[in-house]
Amino acid sequence: MPREKSVNKDTVETVANTTFEVLPLLRKKLLRMDVVQAEHNMPMSQVQMLAMLGENGALSVSEISKRLGIAKPNITPLIDRLIDEGFVERRRDENDRRVVNVVLLPAGEEKLTSIRETIVRQVMRWTGTIPEKEFFELEHALQTISTVLESAQI
Repeated sequence: MPREKSVNKDTVETVANTTFEVLPLLRKKLLRMDVVQAEHNMPMSQVQMLAMLGENGALSVSEISKRLGIAKPNITPLIDRLIDEGFVERRRDENDRRVVNVVLLPAGEEKLTSIRETIVRQVMRWTGTIPEKEFFELEHALQTISTVLESAQI
């Protein structure tokens, strides 16, 4: 296995500091998740769960817990609320009956579409305040961040 190159300490510090500075800006300036939560009457953890299920179709309770960083006992009430709304359902895994999967239902897909439309409306507002060149640079930067984070073994 090839040895990884070590990253310059200054670069590490710059990434750490920039991440620390950018996170609040993302939440307050770019995506106003408080607006999304209020408009859809749904806490962020449920929005995230719907998004994960939208990408994957179904996930085990353990996988949801791991991805959200929330203990399994605390996931249960979140799932129960989404079940009560008709957005998801629990299904036993056909290959391993001990595993319970959470499956996105058509109503959940519709809710997720509506949430994404709210986010698109927010992003549309940026187009009037961010020059086109910078808007495309932002798109590229966000795609790069997504790629790096998805492939990183953090």
